[in-house]
Amino acid sequence: MSKRNIMVLAIMFLMVSTTGFAADKYQWKLVQTEDGCQTYTSVVSGRDYVAAKTVCTIPARIEVLGTILRDIENYPDWMEDCKDTKVLKVVDEKNDVIIFWFRQHITLLTDRDMVLKSKTINDKKSGRILIYADSTNEVSYDTGKGYVRMPSFNSLFTLEWVDREKTRVTFMIDPDLGKGVPSGIANSTITKTPLKSLKKMAAVAKKSKYVESAKTNKYGAMAEETARIKAGGK
Repeated sequence: MSKRNIMVLAIMFLMVSTTGFAADKYQWKLVQTEDGCQTYTSVVSGRDYVAAKTVCTIPARIEVLGTILRDIENYPDWMEDCKDTKVLKVVDEKNDVIIFWFRQHITLLTDRDMVLKSKTINDKKSGRILIYADSTNEVSYDTGKGYVRMPSFNSLFTLEWVDREKTRVTFMIDPDLGKGVPSGIANSTITKTPLKSLKKMAAVAKKSKYVESAKTNKYGAMAEETARIKAGGK
């Protein structure tokens, strides 16, 4: 194994070890297949809430999806039950380390909110991008509107190169919605969120503002480098 691959694996291990997604934490079970997408859930030790993930192949370029995920202010356009977001601090623009606030709607109950820190790993050689967003206390933010702060939240988007026009996307969430939400409602909400979000993401990926932006931004440059590598170039 080359020094570069060892370094990439070491960075990926470090990232996973500092988020909620330890490899041995989950026992995924397939619960639904719909429109070519697979949804899985896993029990989570120590609480009644499940974790969930959905895997879909989206007919969109990887750089377009990367551009959508960087556009945090417009998550409410496609993220299921996301009603509001606000970027609080850009820690590292080059590596997309960003702290932001997120409000999640809960039907008939008080909305939840959270402060999240996103982090990105991009392996241009394999065509694989990992985008984490995990609860953080690094920045304090209170809207004063009485939302319930979620005790913890971990999420992971994995974008994997299929070919130049298709991307395999895995959206994984492990949230603790906090007190006041019956486990049945919580688990139903958690299970449906990744699939509904990815379906709407696929629709948003057709918008010209994302398609055109991805042609000239850093995600497009990264994808072109991956394309060269996949074609046997350097």
